[in-house]
Amino acid sequence: MDPNWESGVMKRRHKVFAAAVIAIVIITVVIFYRENSQEWRHYQKSYNTKLADKLNKPEFQSEPIRIKQVWLTKLNTTDRCILCHLGVENPLFVNESQPFTTHPGDILKTHPIDKFGCTVCHQGDGQAVTVEATHGVVHHLNRQLLAAEYVQASCVKCHVELHDTSLKDDKFADVGVETFLKGRSLTFQNNCRLCHNINGDGGNIGPELTGFGSRTELAFSLIHDFVHVEGPHTKAQWEYEHFLDPQKIVPGNRELNFPPTIMPNFGLSHEKARALTIYVLSLRDYKVDAIPYEYIAKKRFDQTTSRPVKSTK
Repeated sequence: MDPNWESGVMKRRHKVFAAAVIAIVIITVVIFYRENSQEWRHYQKSYNTKLADKLNKPEFQSEPIRIKQVWLTKLNTTDRCILCHLGVENPLFVNESQPFTTHPGDILKTHPIDKFGCTVCHQGDGQAVTVEATHGVVHHLNRQLLAAEYVQASCVKCHVELHDTSLKDDKFADVGVETFLKGRSLTFQNNCRLCHNINGDGGNIGPELTGFGSRTELAFSLIHDFVHVEGPHTKAQWEYEHFLDPQKIVPGNRELNFPPTIMPNFGLSHEKARALTIYVLSLRDYKVDAIPYEYIAKKRFDQTTSRPVKSTK
């Protein structure tokens, strides 16, 4: 065997080995940096510092930084929102900014996080661990995040009596669904049911809205054009802008022989358009949502058990 050839082979092997070691070191450093510079780690450190200051207990600053989550087997979901929203149940943080502030209102007194979590109301991706993947428009999600008053669209998942128009609005004064109730009233004031079937009541000139809120973003986008939508391309935004100006959003297309919408422009204010959007998003398909019976408001059980059984004879 030629010693020069053997020496050359060994040198090449040494170079490959050295390059592999350097690559492994670089990858290790990158992974270490990425894991230790994630947003949630920064938020937890900041929260621990704030909590230590508020309680005057410096030891809280050394609290371990770790993944925090709520595992809800009955709802078949895992929520990691508390990974960043650490003060959501802490009254000491009521005046702090997001993501540390206390949850507004008293809703958590009757809807504890360890039973309901966050995404059953707010939707979004409960397993994500970055701000980008949980807030704003996330195109891979079928259930976009519902924030602020838009979360009222989720109340009907459990409180089905909200669709019972025989109950006066003051029955829900303490529930926090004012915008939803306004949207519900507007559907009657504007005679929406003349064209749209809503929960078994209405016409068939326009699309049926029953179960609209449970339709996925993908299913909606496949049959709706977003070309004229100025805001984020989501189901909620499409509906909101459509309520403001139906002809602008659905002007029709002569080349495709697609007629413009026949829905009248009611001259709605932004507030009314938002209320109607929240209402149509609240039209749920209970088979799709699959909320366990024990989560449904007691009135639902009362209505179901007291309903007369029709004869099949």
